[in-house]
Amino acid sequence: MSYLIGYAPDRGGADALAVGRMMAVAGDVPVTICVVTPETWGYPSPAAVDAEYKQFLDQYAQKALARARAFMGNAVKADYIAVVAESASKGLSRVANEMNAYLTIVGSARDGKKMRAGLGSTASGVLAGTKCPTMMAPLGYASNAPRRLERVTCAFSDDRQGEATLAVAIDLAREHKVPLRLVTFVVRDNQMYPSNVGYDVENLVANTWRKQAVEAQKAALRALPKGIDATCGIGDGPDWKRAIESIGWQWGDVLVAGAHHEQGITAFLFGSTFTRLLRYASVPIVAVD
Repeated sequence: MSYLIGYAPDRGGADALAVGRMMAVAGDVPVTICVVTPETWGYPSPAAVDAEYKQFLDQYAQKALARARAFMGNAVKADYIAVVAESASKGLSRVANEMNAYLTIVGSARDGKKMRAGLGSTASGVLAGTKCPTMMAPLGYASNAPRRLERVTCAFSDDRQGEATLAVAIDLAREHKVPLRLVTFVVRDNQMYPSNVGYDVENLVANTWRKQAVEAQKAALRALPKGIDATCGIGDGPDWKRAIESIGWQWGDVLVAGAHHEQGITAFLFGSTFTRLLRYASVPIVAVD
């Protein structure tokens, strides 16, 4: 198991380093920190502008890597590399695939909401271009990041995507020797005007769904490998924000969730549960393809 951290010397890059340091301190996992610089044109210019630009990019990469080393400190053993690519997502995807990284860690979009993991172009491109999960650091996470990972929370569902998500959560909990928590969200949307069946029937459906979720969680717990310290819970509320808040969060939590996407012509279409977790969860999120 190894982790790749995509770094740029900005706020999002510091957030990615903070999450990567938290993960690395909690386990003996090899870490590679990568800076991606743009490709230069492939032919010389009369004024040697191409050579000057390449020199500038090389210096930029080395300064960025020096800042990353200073941030990570001596507590984390890491490799530091710089690569050239058409875009940050393509460069990171290539490196992740070549090194067979288990996890790629990136920062959030700069225009996102503070302490929320935003799905920017780099994160979505890496998730599309690799077979490994992509971990997104909340915006501003570096300002008060926990020193080490404390728990892995899995957004659990009893389906094929849920199996893949749970497998990643188990791997992370086992590798870092932290507890695992399975959570299923039940949102009771109190509409202003009920459907023709009325609120009683809607509540019955929600309660039945909750019961089935609990039974599926207990079955999943029984099937866990030995040595995993695991619990389960239901995030229940009248809306997604309160349902997500209701389960309680530790500062050293990470959330593993299925992206539930379909590949389109130009982008990924992410499932409604995943996008709501991005909107309201204030911990690093691991997106599982």
